[in-house]
Amino acid sequence: REFKYILGVSFVNDRRLNILHLAPGGHLGRFIVWTEAAFKALNEIYPSSSLPRDMMKNADLTRIINSDEIQRVVRPTKTVKRPSIKKNPLKNVNVMVRLNPYAKIAKRAATLALLKRAMARAAVRL
Repeated sequence: REFKYILGVSFVNDRRLNILHLAPGGHLGRFIVWTEAAFKALNEIYPSSSLPRDMMKNADLTRIINSDEIQRVVRPTKTVKRPSIKKNPLKNVNVMVRLNPYAKIAKRAATLALLKRAMARAAVRL
């Protein structure tokens, strides 16, 4: 019991033992000291005929997770969306009409008024 004051040493009851205590963060290779009573308790929990089987054949999780096959499914290919070019509504009539539908009518009225004035000036000179 005095070992519990040493940094990095932890005690766990064999009834509450789980994979997070044995391999925290999924990293295998923790040094474990078992007592004889713990082995007897494990025999009660897992009788010799029903030992847990390996779920994975390959324990290198980082290589499996970072493999191309897994990453292709987890992170599908990204489509590059290019930003559209902002057009100036004062110079581009179509953009101005999209923003202000009355602009088309106003511009046409201004153009007609300009033509009318030009024709009036031409009539005065003659």
